[in-house]
Order: sequence, then structure tokens, then C-alpha cells
Amino acid sequence: MKEESSGLIIGISIGVVIGVALAVVAFFCFRYHRKRSQIGNISSRRAATIPIRANGADSCTMMSDSSFGTESPRPSNQNGMSLWLGGLKKANVVSASGILEYCYKDLQKATYNFTTLIGQGAFGPVYKAQMSTGETVAVKVLATDSKQGEKEFQTEVMLLGRLHHRNLVNLVGYCAEKNQHMLIYVYMSRGSLASHLYNEKLELLNWELRVQVALDVSRGLEYLHDGAVPPVIHRDIKSSNILLDQSMRARVADFGLSREEMGLMEYVELAAMNTEGKVGWEEIVDPRLDGKFDVQELNEVASLAYKCVNRVPRRRPSMRDIVQVLSRILKSSHNKKHKKDSLNARADEVSINMDQLENRSPIPEHHRVESVDSTTDSVDV
Repeated sequence: MKEESSGLIIGISIGVVIGVALAVVAFFCFRYHRKRSQIGNISSRRAATIPIRANGADSCTMMSDSSFGTESPRPSNQNGMSLWLGGLKKANVVSASGILEYCYKDLQKATYNFTTLIGQGAFGPVYKAQMSTGETVAVKVLATDSKQGEKEFQTEVMLLGRLHHRNLVNLVGYCAEKNQHMLIYVYMSRGSLASHLYNEKLELLNWELRVQVALDVSRGLEYLHDGAVPPVIHRDIKSSNILLDQSMRARVADFGLSREEMGLMEYVELAAMNTEGKVGWEEIVDPRLDGKFDVQELNEVASLAYKCVNRVPRRRPSMRDIVQVLSRILKSSHNKKHKKDSLNARADEVSINMDQLENRSPIPEHHRVESVDSTTDSVDV
């Protein structure tokens, strides 16, 4: 009996030891697998953002020379960009996003040997290009001595390759040949907002159109903040980076300084705003508007802008809030304009009717006599 009890105890003990050992092994396997998956996720996130640079070179795979036709290998100071572009191609980032690689010769021909200059920025010159396919595009050329431009080139290709919104300027392609790096965009025929605000030779933007531009820009930024994954902070919003299409609808451009969100307020620099004296907002309105704006709408827009520069971050409105307010203001403006046009149309109609009555020719005297005689005759009968 004792031998059976001893055997049972030994068997149970062995089973417990084996069970504990298996549990420990399973635990370490789970931790190992989890650690590897986390490393893989971190790597994939890095691949989806701006490439990591180490000692002046990007941590991507070298692209073969055949990617650039018969061009000779690049000098060592261009290897960083080649590595990075090669990594993009091997990861199918370019093809998946629909960004095309343009040939240098085609762009040279389309810009008449780069003589169709339409703008100049920190990144480099911008040219208008009429492609053989009939499409018109804007070509932004990286200044060869610009390190900042190289970073902007990388950032814009990475970001605009995956960001698509009607209020963002679309990147349609790039070129990296003959030691030149270019970005090809949809052509915005009306130029920048800055040119319309400060160039008196161009058509004046009325108040309603200015509110519409503000709404378009807000919608583009709302997409970057709330619609993009991960969110994107532009960091360089200004009138020269807002472009207008043929219909005067605004799009946000120049993403070279953008960053994927790490903490919104780390990238915002506040402008000091002097509120002493409490001067009416209409005192700082563009004098060229000549008072042709709704004071109530102006105060609402100014109040909204003032909230945006509040020194306490949590008190600033989100881009979604801004879109809602501007949409309401614009809708109210349209309703007022429609009502005013209706009243003017009725006033014109009344004026026309009065003119017709005044211009109606009087009945000749002999006609009136004949009319009376005929009436008398009929009564006699």
C-alpha cells in the first residue's frame, strides 16, 4: 500500500515539474515572438515615414543604374538620394501611390530647356511644362547646393505619395536624372494666394471668395490632422503656399517641412498679437475691399483666428471646428446674397412695369369721341 502511495506521489510530482517546465518554455516563446513582432512593426513604421539617415547615407538598398536609363553611376555625394529612391522602388511605394517617374529629356523639352519660370522658392525654381500628352504640369527643381531642398524632396515624395485630397496639391511624378531632382505637380493656373493679395495688377479677391479660400485651406488641414494616418503637421502654412486653380478653389502646397505628428504644439510658433486699445477688426481689413464686406462675418472670422493663437493649446479650436464655423459663415453669406439678389430683381421688375405705364401712348381725342358715340348709340338701341 505504501509503495502504491509513494509511486502516486512521485508520478504527481513529475507531472507538476513537467507542467511548470512547459509553462516556462511557453512563456519565453511568447515573449520572444512578441518582441520580434514589435521590432517588425517599428521597422514598417519607419519605412512608411522619412528614411533614417546615418553618416550622410539613407538606410535603404542601393538602386541599380538601369533604373535611370544609360546614365553613368552617380558620384558618392549623391548616393544618399539614390539609396533612398531605390528603397522606395523596391518597397513599391512609388508605383502603389501612382507617382510616375518622368524622363529628364521630356521635362527639358516641355519647359523649353527650363525657360518657362513661374516661381522661385527656397527649394528651387518652378517651371510650367506642357507635356507631349497635352497635360500641363508644374516642375519644381531641387537646387543642387540645397541640403534643405534634398530633405524637402524626400519628405514630399513620401507624404504626397499617400495623401490625396481635393484641397491638397497633388504630386503626379518625380525625376531623378543627371544629378537633378524634380517634383512634378498638378498645374494651378491662378497662381498663389499671395500674388492675388499683394499684386495690385491682379483681380481683387472679394470678401466671399476670401472666406471660401480660408474654408478650402481648413479642409485640407483637417484632412492632414484627422484623416491622414499617421496625422501630418504641415508647419509652413502661408499665403505663398496656397495655390488657386482655374475655379479659384484653394489647395495647400509645399510639404517639404511637414512632419508626421509627434505632438502638435511642438511645431507651432505663436505670433504675438497686440490687443491693447481693442481697435475694431474692420480697421485692419484690406483697404482695397473698400468696405465691401459684412462686419458681422468679419468679426466672426477674426474671433476664430484669435482663438487659434491662444497661448493655452487646449483652448485653440481644432481644424474640424474651424471648418464648421467657416462653412456656417459662408452659407450665411450665400443666403444673404441670394436674398439681396431676389429683392433687387423684384425692384427692377417693379421699375420696368412703372416705366411701361409711363411710356404708354395716350388715346387720341377723336378715338375717345368715337368711342363715346358708339356707346351712346348702343344705349339708344
